[in-house]
Amino acid sequence: MNNDEHVFLQKYREEDYKRPSVTADIVVFTLDEDNDLNLLLIKRRTYPFKDCWAVPGGFLKANEESAEEAAARELREETGIQNVYLKQLYTFSRPDRDPRTHVISVAFTALIPKAKLTITAGDDAGDAQLFKIKYDINGILFLAPDFTISEQNLAFDHKEIIRMALTRIRGRIDYEPDAFELLRDRSEFTIYELKRIYESIKNETLNTANFRKSFQRNYLNTGYCIDLNRKSKNTGKRTAELYAVKSEAR
Repeated sequence: MNNDEHVFLQKYREEDYKRPSVTADIVVFTLDEDNDLNLLLIKRRTYPFKDCWAVPGGFLKANEESAEEAAARELREETGIQNVYLKQLYTFSRPDRDPRTHVISVAFTALIPKAKLTITAGDDAGDAQLFKIKYDINGILFLAPDFTISEQNLAFDHKEIIRMALTRIRGRIDYEPDAFELLRDRSEFTIYELKRIYESIKNETLNTANFRKSFQRNYLNTGYCIDLNRKSKNTGKRTAELYAVKSEAR
């Protein structure tokens, strides 16, 4: 740093520049017992949008944490979920997206097997639960065991965040191993289990023969997965070959 730059920084007044606030929001997906795609939502305890449902998230602590660290902290504080892999999705920055002030949101996605989810509402979340995702002619519906909400009822612009998350995940599972994050056991799975995850995310039925060829080409041939050379136990259904994600990739 030369002397001119040092003088400039000494005179710099950050209060002269109006800045937006920054939040981190997290879109958490899982599969339920029916192998249907589910989304985690929290019920807001405070204004704005009090009692409305939203994706978990909150304000970044300036000069203390990164957006990734804020996302992990907010997810832990609002839902009790921790130690999960978060992938950055997009930055939402429309000036009017929050009625309080200009708030920029750095959004993340997380795909977590349901068996590893222990959800407990906390912090400013009045409730936290999983919703089954269903598609309607009027948009997306979120189904809880005893009630249903529409995407229009979500807080802030979380409808847009969720839609982008779904679009991005659908687009990238054909060339990135995101779907493997939802396996019940990455050390032992069948092609049918993996295929069902793809179908849930894509919301369409896939051809088994074509999916098998794709799995062979993209994951077995590349060494990402290995053939365990044994079959699944017979539980009343047809047995199937077992595979595993190579230990270095887990």
